[in-house]
Amino acid sequence: MAANTVRGITEEEWGRLVSCAKGKSEPDLVVQGGTVLNVYSGELMEANLWVVGNRIAYVGPRVYEGTQAHVIDATGKVVSPGYIEPHAHPFQLYNPMRYAETILARGTTLSVNDNLMLVLGMEFAQVGRFFEGMAQLPIKMIWGLRLDPQAHLPEKRHKFGHIPVSRMLKNPYVWQVGEVTDWKSWVDGDEEMRDNALAARAMHKRVEGHAAGVSWDTLNVLAAAGITADHEAINADEALRRLRLGVWTTLRHSSLRPDFPQILPELIPQVKNWSRVMMTTDGPTPEYLQNGYTDFLIRHAIELGMDPITAYQLVTINPATYYGVDAEIGGLAPGRIADILLLSDLLNPTPELVIAEGRVVAKDGKLVEPLKEISWADIGMPPVKKLAEPIQPEWFDVYTDRETFPVMRLTNPAITRLAETPVETDESGRVVGLVENSEDLCYVSLLSRNAEWVCNGIIQNFATNVAGLASSYTGAREYLVIGRDREAMAAAVERMQEIGGGIVIVDEHHSVLYELPLVIGGSMGAQTVEELVQKSKELLAVLKDLGHPHYDPVYTLLFLSSAHLPEVRLSSVGLFEMKTKRTLHPSRTLR
Repeated sequence: MAANTVRGITEEEWGRLVSCAKGKSEPDLVVQGGTVLNVYSGELMEANLWVVGNRIAYVGPRVYEGTQAHVIDATGKVVSPGYIEPHAHPFQLYNPMRYAETILARGTTLSVNDNLMLVLGMEFAQVGRFFEGMAQLPIKMIWGLRLDPQAHLPEKRHKFGHIPVSRMLKNPYVWQVGEVTDWKSWVDGDEEMRDNALAARAMHKRVEGHAAGVSWDTLNVLAAAGITADHEAINADEALRRLRLGVWTTLRHSSLRPDFPQILPELIPQVKNWSRVMMTTDGPTPEYLQNGYTDFLIRHAIELGMDPITAYQLVTINPATYYGVDAEIGGLAPGRIADILLLSDLLNPTPELVIAEGRVVAKDGKLVEPLKEISWADIGMPPVKKLAEPIQPEWFDVYTDRETFPVMRLTNPAITRLAETPVETDESGRVVGLVENSEDLCYVSLLSRNAEWVCNGIIQNFATNVAGLASSYTGAREYLVIGRDREAMAAAVERMQEIGGGIVIVDEHHSVLYELPLVIGGSMGAQTVEELVQKSKELLAVLKDLGHPHYDPVYTLLFLSSAHLPEVRLSSVGLFEMKTKRTLHPSRTLR
C-alpha cells in the first residue's frame, strides 16, 4: 500500500464502485432518508448514500428500488462521517484492543496512535507485525513513531535510532513521527532525531510537536525545523500563536488537561478560519471515557459556543486533510471509505449506529461483535516475571555525602519542583529521619525490572500515609516504588510481580489495600475499559484516604520517570533535572 493511503482498492473493486455510481449495478448497502452532514460545504443536506464494498459509490437524491442491498432507514436522523482522533495514547491502563473497541462503539473510526509503550517493550519487527495485525480491524489504527524515549534512559536510546525508525517509516500504517517531546535536542542538532524527521518529511509524513508554553520565537524555530502540528496550547493566546505561524493546532481536552473551558470561550470569537484546527482527547485515563470519546469533545465544544458543524469538521475533514488522506476519509462523498454514523440530531454526537467500512459494527454504544483478539505474549509483551531473589528493603534507602538532598516536590499530577532540603546521615551516608519525621514526604525509587540498578529519591506532596506502593506502569517501563515504610515498599513490589505486573498498594502490615493487574507487559491491562473505570475510581479513592492531594494519579505514576516535564525526574542514571540536563543524584548499581 502506498503512503498516504488508508485502504487499497483493486481493479475489480474500482469497477464495481464506478458501475454502481452510474446506476448500472446494485449497491451492497443503502442509507436512505437521512440528513447528511456535508463537512465539505458546511451544510446539512437531504441525501441518500449507496455503498459498494467498503466505499461510498453515490450521494444524492437517487432512491433505491432494488432488492439485494441492505437498506437502513435514516429518516429523522443526521448522517455524519466517522470521527477521527488525530493524537492518541492507546495504553492508559487499557490496551490498544480494548481502546479500539471502546472508541469505535462511540463513532471514532480512525485513530492516530503513539507507539511509545510498544517500542519500549517490543523489538521493531514485533511492532511492525502488531501494526499489520491491528490493520485488520474495522477501526483504522494508524501510528506515529517517537524520536526519543520521553525518559532519560541512555540504555534504550538505540530503539529510537535512525536505522530502525527510518525502516519503520516505510510502513503504510505509520503517518508521522512524534510527538517530539525532546524538541530542544532536536533543534540543537541531535543528528538521529534530525535525520528521522527529515526522512518523514521526504516521505510526505507529518512531524508532530510537543511545545508546551514555548515563546513566539521558539515556536518560530520549531516551525522552521519542520513541526507541522502541536497539541500543547493551554490557552487561547498559545493556540492563536500556532495558527498564525502555520502550525496545525490541535485543541486538547483530556483527563490530565481538561483545557476546553479555558481555551474555547476566548478562542471562538477570534478564529476566522477553523480549517487548520483539530481536537484531541490526548490519551485520557479510563474514568474519562465514561463521558464518551470524540463524541464528548464535539458535545463539549458545542456547549461552550462553537458552531456545531465546525465542531464536527474539527474531528472529520480537518484531520483527514492534515494527514493528506481527505480523498478517502473525513467526509461522505463518492469514493470515500464508508465510515458512516447515524445521529439522533446534530447536537447529540453519540451515534445510534456506527458503520465502518461499509459494515454495521455498533448499535447504541455496543459493538455488534467483539474485535479479534491478539496474543500479546507472542509479540513481546508477556506478564512481568518474578525475580529469583527477594526484593530487599534496603534497596530503597537514600544515601548522600551532601548536607542537602534534592527532594522532588509534586505540585500537580504531572509537575515536580526541586526542593533542596537539609538532611542528616548516619556513618554510612544513609539519610535518616527525614521521611519518618515529616508529614508529607515519602521514599521514591525507580527500580530496574532486572534489579540491576535503582534510582533513589524523596518525594513531597504525594501522600501522607502510603506505606508501600509499587507500579510497573511507568514511562520508563521500570518499577516505580513509593512509600514511607521500606519493608512495605518491598512487599508491594513482591506482590506486584506475583500478579504479573500492575499497581499494588499495601499497608504497614503488608496487607493489600489495592491491586490492579496489568499483565500485558506490566503496562496494560487485559480488562475491559468499563472494568478499568471502576478500578481507576478505586485507586483514586484509596490514595485520597492515604493523603494523596491530586487528581489523575495514573498520570503521576506514568510521568515521574518521563523526562519531558519540569523539573526533576527519576531515571536510570539518577535524579535528573530537565532544564539543565544534569544528574542531581546518581543511581546505585545493585548487581
